[in-house]
Order: sequence, then C-alpha cells, then structure tokens
Amino acid sequence: MLQSIRDRLTGILAFVILGILVIPFAFVGVNSYFSSGEGNLVALVNDQEITFNEFNQSFLDYRRRLQMQLGDAFDASRFDGDVARREHLDQMIDEALLRQVASDLDFSVDDERLAQQIREIQAFQVDGQFNADVYQSRLTAVGQTPQQFEAQLRADLAVSQMPNGIRVSSFATDREVREFIALSEQQRTFDTIMVPARADAVDATFDDAAIQAWYEDNSESFRSPEQVVIEYLELDSSAVEAGEPPNDDVLREQFESQKNRFMTPEQRRVAHVLIEVTPDAGEAAVETAREQAEAIAERARAGEDFAVLAEENSDDIGSASMGGDLGFIEPGVMVEAFENAVYELSEENPVSDPVQTGFGWHVIKLTEVREASGQSFEEARETLLAEFREDEVDRAFLGLADRMVDVIYEDPTTLEAAALDLGLDVQTTGPFSRSGGEGIAANPEVVEAAFSDLVLLQGSVSDPIELDAHHIVMIRLAEHLPAAIRPLDEVREEVIAGLRADQASEEAKAQAEALLASYESGASLEDLATGAGLEVEVVENAGRRQVTPDPVLVGNVFKLPRPAEGEAVNSVVESADGYALVSLNAVNDGVLDEDNPLARRQARMMMANTSASHEAWALVRQLREAADIEIFEDNLRTSR
Repeated sequence: MLQSIRDRLTGILAFVILGILVIPFAFVGVNSYFSSGEGNLVALVNDQEITFNEFNQSFLDYRRRLQMQLGDAFDASRFDGDVARREHLDQMIDEALLRQVASDLDFSVDDERLAQQIREIQAFQVDGQFNADVYQSRLTAVGQTPQQFEAQLRADLAVSQMPNGIRVSSFATDREVREFIALSEQQRTFDTIMVPARADAVDATFDDAAIQAWYEDNSESFRSPEQVVIEYLELDSSAVEAGEPPNDDVLREQFESQKNRFMTPEQRRVAHVLIEVTPDAGEAAVETAREQAEAIAERARAGEDFAVLAEENSDDIGSASMGGDLGFIEPGVMVEAFENAVYELSEENPVSDPVQTGFGWHVIKLTEVREASGQSFEEARETLLAEFREDEVDRAFLGLADRMVDVIYEDPTTLEAAALDLGLDVQTTGPFSRSGGEGIAANPEVVEAAFSDLVLLQGSVSDPIELDAHHIVMIRLAEHLPAAIRPLDEVREEVIAGLRADQASEEAKAQAEALLASYESGASLEDLATGAGLEVEVVENAGRRQVTPDPVLVGNVFKLPRPAEGEAVNSVVESADGYALVSLNAVNDGVLDEDNPLARRQARMMMANTSASHEAWALVRQLREAADIEIFEDNLRTSR
C-alpha cells in the first residue's frame, strides 16, 4: 500500500520536493553533504572515520536484533543512556581495528568458501537445503542486494580469520584442566546468620544538606532518557465510508462473470491400470503395451474385479496396492488426454479404451460421481456486496492517503494543512524514549521514525508509517527532551528512600559485625541468633552457581580464603538484602573423573575456549594500544 503512495510522487509534486531540497543546499553548500567533519564524527580509528549516522544505524540494528532474540525478556531501559551507546562504540572500534589488520595482512575469502557459508545459513534454507528464491526474497525484505550482502559477508569472514585462528590453536594442558575443575566444581560448607537491611524500620529524618549530598553523589541514577513528544495525523480505513451499493443488475452481472468462484465443479472418482512405456521405447514396445492394456480393458468389461486387475498388472506402484484408486479428480488436475477420457465415461460405460499419456497406456474405470454444486445469486449476493464495500473503502482510503502525502510534502514542516484539508485532528502523544511508549508510540517503526534524523534533527514530517493494513500515520516532532538529570525537587522522595536504604544497610552491617565479635569471643551461633531474633542456617557443599540461601551471599563466601585444617574462617559478607555473619568450615575442591572420557574432553574444550577468549581479548587490547584512536564524546550522546 505504501508503495502505491510512493509511486504517485511524480509530476509537479516531484518538482515541489526538489525545490524544498534546493534551499538547504543553497545555504549550506553541497560540499557539507559529502564531507563528515568533526561535528558528525563519533570516533577516528587510525584515520578511519566512524560517523554518527553509521554509529546510530549500527546501534539501532543491534538493539532491534536483541529485541527479536529476547522477546519479553528484552529490557529497553538498558539502551536509553550514554553508557550503552559507548559500549557499542567500543565494539565498533574493535571491529574496525580487526578489519584494518585483515586488510594489512591481505586476508581474503575465495568464492567457494563464501558460497558454502551462505548455503549453511538457516535463514536461506528450506527443509535443510539452500533455496535461491528464499535467499533473494529475504535480502529484498531487508533492503539488500545479493552483491551487497556477499561483499559484507566476505569482509566479515576475512576479519574473523585471525580470531578463529587463535580459537583453533588454543589448547589446555592436563594440569590446567585439573586446576580448572578443582576451582569450578569446588564446594563450600558454612554456617550463616543473615541480617536483613530493613529500610522501613529506619526511624530517622534527614536534613537538606544530607539530601543534597546524597543526590549529588547518586545523580546519574536520576538521569532521564532522551524523550520526544510527537504530533501525528492518523488515517484508518475503518473511518472511511463506502459509496452507495450497486443495484442487483450490476451485482448479477458480476456474479455471472465470476460464477466459477461460487461453484464446486463436478468431481469423479476413478481407478486405473498403468502399462508403463518409457519415453525412448520403440513402436513395437508401444504397440505391445497398448495390446496389453486393451486386453485388461476387455477383461474389466467382462466383469473381472478391476481392483484385482490393477493389483496384478498396474505399473503405478502408488495406486496398484489400492486397487488402482486415484481418488476424486476435477477439471485441470490430470493431463489432458487422461482427463478427457475420464469425463467421457458414464455409469453405462465405466471402463475406458486404452489412453496414452507420457507415462504409458492407461485403462480407466469410473467408480463414483459427485455432481457440480454451488451458490445461487441470492446466496452469493452478500459476499458480492461485502467485496464491493471493501474495494470502495480501499479506493477511498488510497485516495485520501495520496492526498495527505501530497499536501504534507508541499510543506513538510507542518501537519496543519493536511489536517484541515482532510478534516482530521492533529493528535499528540508522549513523551516517550527510544524504548517506546503507549498508543502509536508502542509501534517500533513509529519510534524509529521519531528519533530519525529526518524528524528529530531536520524537523520534517516523517514518511507514511503503516501501522496495519489500511492504517497509516505521519508524525512530526512537537518537543525534544534531551537526556538530563531530573531536578532534586522532582526526585526528593526517591533520594530520601535511598538515604533510608543506605542507613538500613549500615545498621545491618554493624549488627553483623557485632555478632561476629561476640562469636569470636566464644558465644555460640545459636545463642547469638536467638538473641537477635534471627536464625542460623547451615549450608553444606554449596557450589559456585548455587542460588540458595542467597546468590550474592554464596558468591561472597567463595571469595573467602580457604580455612586451615580443623579451623574455620569467620567473616561478615554482603548479601542481596543486607549482610551476614559467615563461618566457613570446609572447602572441597572439584575432582576430574579420570574414568569418564567425555567429561575430560568437555573440561578440556571449555578450558581451551576460555584461553582462546583471553588471547583474542589480548589481541584487541594490543591493537588498541598501538592504534591512534580519538573519540568525540559530545557527538556520541543521545541528546546531541
């Protein structure tokens, strides 16, 4: 539908658009459109530029891929701030360095390897096999040509040769594997008294100085994401009325011209005997097969069981075991000679003479007839009327959509003229961030358009955005709210809650340390816990990845030193919601099962992969240290 609108952007409208484009060229100069300049750079990597547009598109693509992969688990807030953007830029810099090294070392990928890689991509396969049509259609869907995709993939494969070389050359010694298992599968036994931090129990007031200080120390946690408010025009076919319905004469004429749509043709159930003849058979072989088929036809007419004749004589393996039955057929299904013979048969004459097709000679028997059936005009009338209304609405909607686009493109800085022309209301929604909002802002394409250069930077109305079939919007920026730290007056209650949480944590730590001092002075854990209204928990053989009684607590227990034989290591460690007194009693190292070759192989592979990751990381760090990298932080910010 949008393509239909775009196809109409010709003639005088094209000249209007061209006139609009001439203005910025005249004032700014053509050269500024083709040179990046520092204002559009986010990084310079050994003289290779990474522009804001390149970065922004890469970041949006990365965000979109993660959203598709994670579904409901996707946390959009992680991508709202400058931290996530800087992390992605670091990845782009690493990739640029690897590409430069690959180019310097003349790494290349031949056509055979490239083709093999493409054939192995599941997105281009049907039933496990590469499909050229699927390949072409999927690339077209994302706006790429095969040449563009193959060039990008060839470059990626060339870059991956060095990291892959590191990966396949990494190995692990027997000692490394044993030490790895000893640590990774280590188990620890400990007793603990957990002291929760109870913010709701903190009875304290905080003066303005304390509130101000905590706010300043934690100001980044109050940073609001970049947001926009947009205004938009919405055109929906549900609000478009169809014209007056046609009279019955017009509908009847349509019915007659489309009668086959409302009819089920006559169907005939047949069985056959096939005497196969190969395409290169001589005349004698063809005639011999015909005579054999003729003999079978005569036997069938004489009363012999056709199913038995088919089972004993037919070369059609698929139907012979079913007495030659082919089921019901209708016109247009079988080859012409076979079909003609079928529809010449009748109840009085159910067995055909031999019929020749490309497969050989057939003897056909008619076993059942289903008469043609269908709807009368009266029965089809409502369907015809509904289709008329749908066509009329489609035409009316497309006309209105064309008109809306034409009027807006005459002055792409406002929606008012189009709203007045079409009798629509200019609606507003927002503010919302790059993670979306409510209403039309929940649509990813609307969000992407709202933060596009066209809308956000140039202040222009967007292209039509299709929300659904026959449902479009065109949006315009109403207000831009850069990322900013929310004022103290707005977050005062949150700051006070943070102060209470900090004080509760300090009190929990102090209580845990007091319990530790009493325990080391000779008090028992049970008495200490009872006196504090808490409980002692005994945790035996906890693994590193254990989540009970508390994953943070368990992680900190594994940071404690190994106790000496017959002794314990006592300490206060942080937990998920406070602190805990811990008495670490035993540490048991993991042991590699020497009698299990699969376990040994898996451990060795895991250790080798870990080593490869460290070596690949070291390679990138070395390239960074030797490179000349300049990052333009101000240009990277979401609020630029």
